[in-house]
Amino acid sequence: MSKVIELRRQRAAVLDQADAIIQAALTEERALTDDESGKVEGLKAEAERIQGQEAMAESLETLRASAAKPVEQRKAPAHIQRPTPDTAEGVFCRYIRSGGDDGALRELRASNDTTMNITTAADGGDLVPTGHYQGIIERLRPQALYNILGVRMIPGVGTTVNVPIDNEADNGAFVSTAESSAFDRDAPAVTKIAMTLVKYTKKIDLTYELIQDEDSRLMEFLNVYVAQGMAATMNSLLVTEALADGTAGLTLDATTAIGAAEVPELLYKLSSEYARGNVAWLMRRATEGYLRGLLSTSNFLFAPMPTATGNGQVVSNLWGVPQFTDENMGQMTASGKSMLIANWSYMGMRLDPAITFLLDPYSRASYGETILHYYFRCDFEVLQAAAFQYATQAAA
Repeated sequence: MSKVIELRRQRAAVLDQADAIIQAALTEERALTDDESGKVEGLKAEAERIQGQEAMAESLETLRASAAKPVEQRKAPAHIQRPTPDTAEGVFCRYIRSGGDDGALRELRASNDTTMNITTAADGGDLVPTGHYQGIIERLRPQALYNILGVRMIPGVGTTVNVPIDNEADNGAFVSTAESSAFDRDAPAVTKIAMTLVKYTKKIDLTYELIQDEDSRLMEFLNVYVAQGMAATMNSLLVTEALADGTAGLTLDATTAIGAAEVPELLYKLSSEYARGNVAWLMRRATEGYLRGLLSTSNFLFAPMPTATGNGQVVSNLWGVPQFTDENMGQMTASGKSMLIANWSYMGMRLDPAITFLLDPYSRASYGETILHYYFRCDFEVLQAAAFQYATQAAA
């Protein structure tokens, strides 16, 4: 059995496995699970790898078949004639090159007197294909924070949804009342926060030539590119809202530094009522690095290494509270809002629709282009300002 046939059978077997997974889901009238989708993508990648080997094997078999032809069927190497003059020097040259036959009137020499190699194109370099990695190495972008932090999802229909908010300043405690005395009358004060969806869009134009000729799994890359861009947009909206409508809990002593004691000081600006549940720090990674490097004699004040939770997940902690980073937070510069501690259950989020994709092959068809449209609508709102305490660097 030839190598090509063997590879074809291997590729068919791999594709059959992928098809079996898809058919099973269709039979059960359901979508593929994440695990099944991952297996199908892996099998597709394996089939493409085998296809590449198959093409190479076919090329090698073609070359071997050509080399096996009888000698008389091969093209003879080209020669050129170069006569020498009938001078003493010319006669001597003919004598040397003809092996002593000074009666020779001409001499023969190969037209390309060189060793075949891959450096020079004409000597073999053009025979060696240039490799191409079938993928695009993406630039890593932020992951969406809202799910990790436990932001509260607000359902509703329409562009704007009003969220009722308890706006009573006191703690609602009962009042001591004497016998036969009137009960204390009390009622909560309420207000509302309007959550209005805003549309965010992205459009990508692709030429027919690029779609047909690219060999870098462009569409797979674009899926990741769009998802990461959506996450980056959401993170920016979330942090901007937290710093805009949260509480300025602490003004730091320095413009470009943070004192070790100021970390627990900000933490305890979060009242005990909000200090339970989805509580987490948020700051820039550079700010975290600064805090991790603070020393007392030769000991780090804050553990420089992440710790493991009970379920085995490794997370960063700062003063026993989960800590996350995002570059939308303020820097350690004058008036920068560099640290935030919050109970993220009191950040409201509306997302409707989550993401919409439209493939448009018509609008730019006369230009030979296909357009990919993406959009989603989103809004973040602080629902209780006391749940968000941020530190501000001192003014210059």
